[in-house]
Amino acid sequence: MPSSIIADYQAVASELLVNHPVLGGKISAATGLADGQVATMLREVLRFLHLIQSTDGPLTPPLQLDLAWHELILFTRVYASVCDSLFGGFIHHSPGGSEHENRFQLRRTLKLYALTFGTPDPIYWGEQGYYGEPADCGACQG
Repeated sequence: MPSSIIADYQAVASELLVNHPVLGGKISAATGLADGQVATMLREVLRFLHLIQSTDGPLTPPLQLDLAWHELILFTRVYASVCDSLFGGFIHHSPGGSEHENRFQLRRTLKLYALTFGTPDPIYWGEQGYYGEPADCGACQG
């Protein structure tokens, strides 16, 4: 069930990190981001999940964002609770898809992101005009 309401994902991310401090260290280690950037990366993961929940068809995140999403998923109860409370149900992660499909879906994801949230920050989404390597998940959808 798509939602037209956009939560304050920065506040949600910050609260998650306060309540689950190990999560921040895991995201930092997986992505190479400094501790001060982890809350914003987690916000970007939540924004990506928002896009999945609010559109039809598969989306693909850039690799770095996917690595952060993996760390959130490993906190299974937290992830399930976030999905239920913010997105109306569990959002599955489905690795796969050809490189061509994943690149196409990353471009689609970026267009949807820009329409919903504005220009993606290259620190989290990759360099302008390229936006980094797509993750190997070609069927991430709600």
